Amino acid sequence: MTREKLLLLDFDGTLCLGDAPVLFYADRVDALLAERGLSRHLVGSSVHEIVSRAFSANSLLVPQIQYDDAGTPLTVGSEATHEDAKAHPVSWPLQDGYQLVQLLARQAGLTDADSGQSFRAARRDLLAHGLENTDVHAPSGASELLAETRRRAVVVLVTNSPAEAFAPWLHALGLSEAFDLVINDARKPLGMPAALESARGAGGDAQARTAADQVLSAGDIWANDLEHVHALGGTTVLIDRFGTGLGTPDHRVEDFDALAQTIDAWSHSAATV
Repeated sequence: MTREKLLLLDFDGTLCLGDAPVLFYADRVDALLAERGLSRHLVGSSVHEIVSRAFSANSLLVPQIQYDDAGTPLTVGSEATHEDAKAHPVSWPLQDGYQLVQLLARQAGLTDADSGQSFRAARRDLLAHGLENTDVHAPSGASELLAETRRRAVVVLVTNSPAEAFAPWLHALGLSEAFDLVINDARKPLGMPAALESARGAGGDAQARTAADQVLSAGDIWANDLEHVHALGGTTVLIDRFGTGLGTPDHRVEDFDALAQTIDAWSHSAATV
């Protein structure tokens, strides 16, 4: 049976849940700040402590964020001068914990290249620690939902997570066989157009590419995961954990359970001709 639809899924915050990955990232940033004598810019707190409190309060608008006179956080919108900054610009408004860590790191004096290196090092730390010893987990029913969806649609994972040692993450989450294609190092949002083009040809038929209006993209960051697909006429679902209200998705949901219902209804609907 020809699968005329394409489901794009984000990883962190969508299929990979738990706060440990962000907190391990914060630990690496804290270590680098201490090494360079920059910890003084976060008086009385560490990045780990700030982010932990943000998660407890379910709000990313922590008092440690520094603003200019116009109310814009300092360093946001500064000119990107290297590839890490171009691919992963400092984001505002914030939509997840990773973005909060990056903003705090930049305001304390680190570069986006430093943040990128800290992120990759934190991923290695998590594996060394053992994912089973953290709160990292897949949403309940994710594996079953994706197996059912693949009967009707091509399912592709698009993630900024590095390809290096990524298989253990999928194994730990029970998602090793869940996708037709996994695109790592996607460099979203800059790399999303290229990732979408690769995904549209992942159905196995070299002559058939999924039409843009038959694509559903789901994730927790509007600019990274959804904006490009929305502009092309696809369907978008935003998991808005922190209630930011950002973007103009077709569906805004609070958690994976609501996302699953949307995906199921979409996959069972007739493809538009």
